Amino acid sequence: MSNYQLAIEIIKLSISFLTPLLVVIVGLLISKKIEKNKFSVLKEKEWQVKWAELFLKDAIEFNSNVTNAICLLFHIQTESDNDKINEMINTVKECFNRISEIDWNIRNYTQFAKINGEEILRMQSILMSSIGKMVNEKKGNLEEIRKQQFNYYNAVRKAHSEILNSTIMV
Repeated sequence: MSNYQLAIEIIKLSISFLTPLLVVIVGLLISKKIEKNKFSVLKEKEWQVKWAELFLKDAIEFNSNVTNAICLLFHIQTESDNDKINEMINTVKECFNRISEIDWNIRNYTQFAKINGEEILRMQSILMSSIGKMVNEKKGNLEEIRKQQFNYYNAVRKAHSEILNSTIMV
């Protein structure tokens, strides 16, 4: 056997030993990259779920405070006891203050709902305006406000879904 043939055999033998080792190394590198990407996706999804949950909680509380204020304003119209009327008026003011605070939070959350966020803010403004009008005029159309609340919840549902399915744009 010549030196040339011996060298070729040594190279063949070396390649046959190194091939499985290279496959293992490349496989480990790919596996590590996949795990890193999987972890990143899980972190992103966790973030989306948390923010969507906070958004939904505040949207429900916003609507609940609207309902409380509207019901109290309705009961004020039929109440004759001035102490109870004053107590209800103070509670309406507390509800309205809470509504304003929640409005601020929701404005922050809707930044992640690029498509439906503006509708939420528009519906919140309409509801806040309707309550303010009822307070000032001491009357109002309750059915119209109920419809506004229904439209608000539809917008909330869409924005919540959008936040859950959002991806971060950097």
